Amino acid sequence: MVQMSPADQAIVKAIPGNNQCADCGMKNPQWASVSFGNVFCLECSGVHRSLGVHISFVRSIAMDSWTDKQLALMKKGGNKNCNDYLKA
Repeated sequence: MVQMSPADQAIVKAIPGNNQCADCGMKNPQWASVSFGNVFCLECSGVHRSLGVHISFVRSIAMDSWTDKQLALMKKGGNKNCNDYLKA
């Protein structure tokens, strides 16, 4: 496990919809749900954490360690993809 590199952070943040919180729309989210492949703000990360790790596994984009598998999931996800799927 390693911290997400600045290059990986840039890739994740460039995914459509990831410029804002998936839940409330706040700009520049710094937290992620590996379970859903989306990103959100600090306040909404608390809501996701309260759901339990079996539902939403929350990580800090900048401070936490990530496995290669978790990074790959984040690079395939994205707020827009997740929200489009949930709205369907």
